[in-house]
Amino acid sequence: MTKKVSIVFHSVCGNNFLIAKEFYKEFESQGAEVKMFRVNDPNLEELAKQFTIAGQYKNEMLSIDEASPEKLLDSDIILMGSPTYYGNVSGAMKSFMDAFSPYWTGASFWGKKLFAFSTCANGQGGGDMCLNAINIFGQHMGMTNVPVPSNLVSGQSFPAYGLLHYVGDYSNMRPSGFTLMAVKAMTERLLEL
Repeated sequence: MTKKVSIVFHSVCGNNFLIAKEFYKEFESQGAEVKMFRVNDPNLEELAKQFTIAGQYKNEMLSIDEASPEKLLDSDIILMGSPTYYGNVSGAMKSFMDAFSPYWTGASFWGKKLFAFSTCANGQGGGDMCLNAINIFGQHMGMTNVPVPSNLVSGQSFPAYGLLHYVGDYSNMRPSGFTLMAVKAMTERLLEL
């Protein structure tokens, strides 16, 4: 049976977008029915004017369909990715999560698999707390959180809460190497569920 996968991301500087895009390519190459959605960010245009790096993928991101809970209802697996802001998800991702409240009482998302990914400046940036925020949201919606196995990529360690990529103080360390290996390996694991 073909798995239906939805990837929802919020990205300003492009790193979560690049991770979402890699997941999309991997799921598609493995025969899943996959969709990618962006979270609405009303500040993206202004941020792109203020920060050069925020403009690099702006147009490509804005060309992607905007996420809404309704668009995820038929998904078997949902991936959610957010930048880490002060040890939490971004305000735009939080607004998206809040839009699920009408579906909470009916348990419309019960039993769906949820996988979290995030980016943060460094190991002290609170990325694990951002991943936890996504997972706690999923639990409240009745979703089953999928952890990162300890042996996902040989010789590398990722938090059990989800995939975390460190972008540096200027958000200019793009996903590569072990992060891309982890995306490929995690895609395979998710499709085994």
